[in-house]
Amino acid sequence: MNIRRLISIADLPSDDDDALLRKRAGVAAGYITVFAPLTLPLEAPGQLIAVPIAFALSIYSATNLAVLARTRRFERFVVVLIASGPIFVPIASGLSGGVTTGSAGLVWAFLVPGYALLALGPHRATPWYFAFIGTILFSIAIDPLVHQLFPAPPYIVQLVFYAQNIGVPLTIAFLLLRYTDIRRRAAEARSDELLTNAIPSSIATRLKHGEDRIAEAYPETTVVFADIVGFTPWSQRTDPARVVALLDDLFSRFDALAVEHGVEKIKTVGDAYMAVAGAPEPRADHAEAALAFARSILAEVADWRRANDLELEVRVGLASGPVVGGVIGQRRLLFDLWGDTVNTAARMESSGVPSRIHVAASTRELLGDPEAFEQRQVEIKGLGLMTTYLVVSTTPSATIAR
Repeated sequence: MNIRRLISIADLPSDDDDALLRKRAGVAAGYITVFAPLTLPLEAPGQLIAVPIAFALSIYSATNLAVLARTRRFERFVVVLIASGPIFVPIASGLSGGVTTGSAGLVWAFLVPGYALLALGPHRATPWYFAFIGTILFSIAIDPLVHQLFPAPPYIVQLVFYAQNIGVPLTIAFLLLRYTDIRRRAAEARSDELLTNAIPSSIATRLKHGEDRIAEAYPETTVVFADIVGFTPWSQRTDPARVVALLDDLFSRFDALAVEHGVEKIKTVGDAYMAVAGAPEPRADHAEAALAFARSILAEVADWRRANDLELEVRVGLASGPVVGGVIGQRRLLFDLWGDTVNTAARMESSGVPSRIHVAASTRELLGDPEAFEQRQVEIKGLGLMTTYLVVSTTPSATIAR
């Protein structure tokens, strides 16, 4: 039987990596408590009672491990394991001459709340901290009697076990603290990653600094909408797993393009993708950045179509102007945008042409090269007749609906 099997006796199939590590650390501590008490006769030479006490604790620890292997009840194992500390430590300290000898055995008592903090959590560890304090107070109270009953061991024995009783438990305590801090930092990093995946990093930073409600006006932005043409009927006749996989692949590509062009993804709704340039971080070239992002979307979709043998296309719409942005919700936070610019960009997409970029006049005015646009007169739902523009495209499949 190898070491990994020995320390995995409490593992459950449902355990995550953190739970497995905590359990294996606890089981390793259990094995240590099987052998560590056997040094008591050496620490208290001449005290015959030290031998049965040492073997009793060793058997106690071995039995605790055996029960754990049979039941997999890890929390019960932890409680039984650390419960021996407040009993054994004062006995060992007394047999080796008491608190004021050079053995420093009471340091081991600190592992009781230290390990309880790691294995049981802060609230359940608090009583074990008070047990540690009680162990110290009890040992001090009985120390005058201990000095009369048990003489101090020879100096060389005190010296050796002083080094052991200081070095070993404090090293274990350091490792416990180090592991706890690593877990905390990893959890914070994961939390930050999830938060910044859900909302812009600058907004996430403000939330972490304690702002409860974030609402800002962004006067100069360009909003981008992209939508897959014919997605709903295609998804109804396609295996759901393939639908999700392909949509995830496409939107992951869009995410990478957004980062590349300095555009902020806002959200996805079904098969629609929304992004903005100029918010929450302002930029003077928001229209140019949004158009470059839109061009990259069309190129990426063409590659996605070829790679997956699909006939699906996308429409892309842009509009520029002021928006209001803010964080909504207490759970599943969302940074969203509102305003006429958002509505117009959505209408540019819905009234656009497959595999073309359809822009509002507000965006066209911010961009140069008039020959790069084809003017249209389009009846826009809710907005009436509007002059809009299609970005000149060399895509063979593009057709202009006037």
